[in-house]
Amino acid sequence: MNLKNKTFLITGGNGFIGSFIANKLMDLNLEVIILSNIEEYNWRIQDINKCEFEKCDITNKSEVKRSINKIKPDIIFHLAGYVNPERNINVTQKGFSVNLIGTQNLILSLMEHEYDLFVNTGSSDEYGYNIAPFIEEMRERPVSPYSASKVAATYYCEMISYIYNKPIITVRPFLPYGPKQLAKLLVPWLIFSSLEKREILLTPCEQTRDFIYIDDVAEAYISLAKNTEKVRSCGVFNIGSGEEVQIIRIVNLIKDKLKSNKIIIGGKDYRAGEAMHFYSSIDKIKKITGWAPKWSIDDGIETTINWWFQNEKIWKKYKYIWD
Repeated sequence: MNLKNKTFLITGGNGFIGSFIANKLMDLNLEVIILSNIEEYNWRIQDINKCEFEKCDITNKSEVKRSINKIKPDIIFHLAGYVNPERNINVTQKGFSVNLIGTQNLILSLMEHEYDLFVNTGSSDEYGYNIAPFIEEMRERPVSPYSASKVAATYYCEMISYIYNKPIITVRPFLPYGPKQLAKLLVPWLIFSSLEKREILLTPCEQTRDFIYIDDVAEAYISLAKNTEKVRSCGVFNIGSGEEVQIIRIVNLIKDKLKSNKIIIGGKDYRAGEAMHFYSSIDKIKKITGWAPKWSIDDGIETTINWWFQNEKIWKKYKYIWD
């Protein structure tokens, strides 16, 4: 599909994944509207003046309806959400309020409008204790309130798509990493701790995971938009590298590049119930859209570390994330 003259709405468009998608679309001179409740992260947008910023709380039904009626988007990339993969029952209400009710508010507000595609962002955590490689047809096995809220949102989207014939799909990104990522996740945590010369105690790191560079993730979203007619009734798509990489490889890459002696491999035991193999099958999205990841682990990690070296003033403001 030709994307010219299409209006893109990206919820959470100043977040890690959303901002990379927004920047790529703006590089193509396409109309981009970012919907977010927080303006603090607008620094992730290369030129905020090239897009429109719509402040909106997706848990507020009237706010969402007002924004949708104003924007009338053609393609919606829904990335706004509450992320907390801890197995803490106390975050259940927050997770479902944002991830399920927020998604519901968006979809219901769009019911009176014609649009080309709604891409809901799920999570690889929805697969839980399934046996890798994970394929989209597997029954979900959520292991936390967060993953349960994502499964619920996925099922809601599938119901609306099927019953009301709406072009709604869900994507499940695996472990995205790259520049501008500020979260208590493995890659940014290792880099931050190494630069701050903080000791890190790790397990033996024999687990495998599916790491995918952020640029490849953004290209996957755009490939789905370009193939709207092919994907509109296809349900769920994995976005990953399709390869399992031992965590120790990532750790040693970062350790060597930053010459860190503070990363202690084998300094603590594996968590109870730790998944030792966790990676995706990406055959479905490759077959239907032709998309495939291009970035190698080595190039992705090097580019990510370079961003940290060049942007100390930015990441220093967010030290509280890792404290």
